[in-house]
Amino acid sequence: MKRKAAQKLILIIAAVLVLALLAAGLLVLKKRNQLRATAMFGDFGERVNFTLTASGKTSTVKGYYLSSEHNSYLSIRDLASALSGTEKHFNVQRGSKVQWEINTSRNYVRTTKKENTPFAVVFPGSLSGTNDQQGRDGLLLYRPLISIDGDEQRVFWYYKANGKGEPITDDAFVGVMDIGLLLGIELSFSSDTEISVGTNHDFTLDLERLEQAEYFQDLNGLVLGNATTGELICTWDAYSQQEIASTSKLMTWLLVQEAIDDGRLTLTSTVKLSENAMRLSASADGKEFCRQSWSVGKEVTIKDLIAGMLLPSSNECALALAEATMLSYGFTDDLEAHFVQRMNDRAYELGLKSARFYNASGLPQYDTDQISAKHSNKMAANELFHLGAYIMNHYREQFTAFSAQQTMALPSFGDGIYAESSYYEYLENYAVNGMKSGTTDRAGCCMVASMDIKVNDEIQTVIAVVLGAENNKLRFEQTSALLAYAKQYYR
Repeated sequence: MKRKAAQKLILIIAAVLVLALLAAGLLVLKKRNQLRATAMFGDFGERVNFTLTASGKTSTVKGYYLSSEHNSYLSIRDLASALSGTEKHFNVQRGSKVQWEINTSRNYVRTTKKENTPFAVVFPGSLSGTNDQQGRDGLLLYRPLISIDGDEQRVFWYYKANGKGEPITDDAFVGVMDIGLLLGIELSFSSDTEISVGTNHDFTLDLERLEQAEYFQDLNGLVLGNATTGELICTWDAYSQQEIASTSKLMTWLLVQEAIDDGRLTLTSTVKLSENAMRLSASADGKEFCRQSWSVGKEVTIKDLIAGMLLPSSNECALALAEATMLSYGFTDDLEAHFVQRMNDRAYELGLKSARFYNASGLPQYDTDQISAKHSNKMAANELFHLGAYIMNHYREQFTAFSAQQTMALPSFGDGIYAESSYYEYLENYAVNGMKSGTTDRAGCCMVASMDIKVNDEIQTVIAVVLGAENNKLRFEQTSALLAYAKQYYR
């Protein structure tokens, strides 16, 4: 009996231990999941206490290195407090109608009582202990609406995250280039953490300085030019053939527009969706708004397909347009193949010698072989500029009726279905009126952006081409830098 009782007690203790271990495992898993969720929301920033000097006044400005050392972001409140009383003073406060209000005619009004108080723990360069001991924080990238002296703009700012992955919004951390572009403040680094402010002059973009710093070095190609006059303002690796991803859809649009010119199509013409278009829509490269509303044989309009192609960059809309175009010319089979031949022929006619098209969308494409080669649409940056210039000079009104919109309804797709621009909100500070973004693994992040600018009392159009940016944020930062330089160049 005693033996059975002892065995029973051992079994009970073992069961308790197993339950305890399971509970501990669940707790660890929960914590890991929380950390994973936090990491998914943004980036880790390494804390840095910067020393900022302006007009003989020295202050601590808290900041972060993002992703790598010297990719610096500064506290907007600390910066405003540090510059109070100088020629570059500004006040920044949380707004009522917008998230932040900046007034450059006023000195900063202290609000949090934490301004210019250094981090107690900064990043030492090792990865041991908790995040706090490491001097690292989770940061969330937001695009708040701000006003600068009443002028509303969208910006990329980082907020610190709390333990639940939620933003702490009493302060924001701003990239040093954005500080120059938004506020005209020139920052000079005399060491890793020592910054001086030029209070007697404004921030300017110096292309020589950017080239020396290799700011554009990792790009596959870059062009800033005047589409109206043909002048190339600056270039980088602009003449080598590169993958261009969905910026290919500029040529697709041009051929559709020329079919409209020929009277073969109209914006209200309807297209019956094919099995090929449906297959692409159902794939990983399709768009959800098409996948949910399309069916084989459904009739949709050319106008809605163009909006779907140009704004959210729908690949299946590009394919449907290619098929509709070739049907209008009397072809009945291999429709996209015939359209691609037309793309290449038209590129040759326009003098785009580096252009090579494999499909209407810009997706990578494998050939049919046991050892299958992966092909991508290609063009040099300077010729992509010339294609954009041709469109803006010959079809400006027709093209910008789509490309300049932030959103467009697609009634033939279904009720409540809209096409949302993939680039508008990122470049709205520069009043872009087009043209096209594109991304694939091999092409990187690409952008062709057009903007009107006043030159000698005449409105002219500048176009920036960026090929192969490392990520989405850099694509729009580098494009913004080019458009800002164009404004400076023609001032």
